[in-house]
Amino acid sequence: MAAAVLPATAPPRSPTSRREQLPAWALGLLVTGVLVSTPLDLTHGFVGLESRPSAPPAFAGTHAVVSTVVVVAGVLLARRYPVGATALTLAPFVALPWLGGWAWGWWLGTLAVAALAALDGLRRAAVPVLVAALVIVAYCGSETPAFLPIGPVTSGTGTAYETPVLVMYLVAVAGVVGVSAAVGSAGRSRRREADARVAERQALEVESLAGERARLARDLHDVVAHHVSLVAVRAESAPFVHPGLDDEARAVLAAIAVDAREALTELRQVLVVLQRTGADGERAPQPTACDVDELVASAVAAGQPVTVEGAWQDVAAGPGYVLYRAVQEGLTNARRHAPGATTTLVRSQHGGAARFLLLNPAEAAGPTGRGLIGMRERVEALGGTVSAGVVDGQFVLDVAVPAGRPGSPADRTAGSPTAEAESAA
Repeated sequence: MAAAVLPATAPPRSPTSRREQLPAWALGLLVTGVLVSTPLDLTHGFVGLESRPSAPPAFAGTHAVVSTVVVVAGVLLARRYPVGATALTLAPFVALPWLGGWAWGWWLGTLAVAALAALDGLRRAAVPVLVAALVIVAYCGSETPAFLPIGPVTSGTGTAYETPVLVMYLVAVAGVVGVSAAVGSAGRSRRREADARVAERQALEVESLAGERARLARDLHDVVAHHVSLVAVRAESAPFVHPGLDDEARAVLAAIAVDAREALTELRQVLVVLQRTGADGERAPQPTACDVDELVASAVAAGQPVTVEGAWQDVAAGPGYVLYRAVQEGLTNARRHAPGATTTLVRSQHGGAARFLLLNPAEAAGPTGRGLIGMRERVEALGGTVSAGVVDGQFVLDVAVPAGRPGSPADRTAGSPTAEAESAA
């Protein structure tokens, strides 16, 4: 039967580098498209504009190719090295005196660097934003044309044209960077919330495991205390039961009794460290496998449809307690995740092991809860197994534990986990 092992929660993960680079690749493609579609032949003068000196075709073509590679590289490096990336997008402007103009795609690369840096915070975007703004101020304050895919364009002649163009560009820069910063902030907030949920789930699992180990430690104390107290009582009563013992034998028995009492004291000291306050309720007799029928009856009375198949026989109290708690947790999970659906409990016992299957429709199952974690701790402490998973549309909980031997020490102590230890005091 296919089964899902109860997993440990993975540590919080940050977004992968590939996901982080997706915006950079997208903007890099955009900048590449703009630069590639910008005319490379800058030697024929400008329509409607005053003719300006232009570079030889070979130089202009080579510079166009190299500048495209450099600017796009700057865009791709923007999130890691925003200042260095800004410098790369500015590098092509060195040839401005020989070209007689500049490619608008270079400035677009600087704006892309600013937008990508803003995803990680406005401080990282300060340098590229400032540079992008200064380039626009210089553009609007001169008649140097910018080469676009449609051809060379200036900011206009006179302040009547230049000022609106400057304002438009600065507003565009502020808008792009502001939106990018908001998107980055929202993403960081979502990641922090996800990390907090993971940390909370891990803390709950640790708390559940610690609580279960403390309970197991108390159960171990009860079992050991029972037998050690019997050793102490028998060692102390032996001289009275057998009055013919010599002095050496009496001394040995007395030493055994003292050692047993000291062991009990140390066990209780360890238990004080592990035991929680308000644990008096655990002194009451604990349920066993015989009480599962009553548990099912109470679930049915509460409105949960449950059918039972098979039975257990001769299950010791210790394993019976674990089976009871496992069935209880399984019914609770079925009631939570498949309310109103019929739950089937199949009990069996063979090969010295008591087992049950709990089946219910596989509705939307939540993450591994504290109950299943505690159940696994209990069952594995007895050498049993737990598996949980979806099989043929049914969520199946499969639990098996050694049935033990009725009347064994674990059986005698499991009915009242702390009462006998207290009486042994």
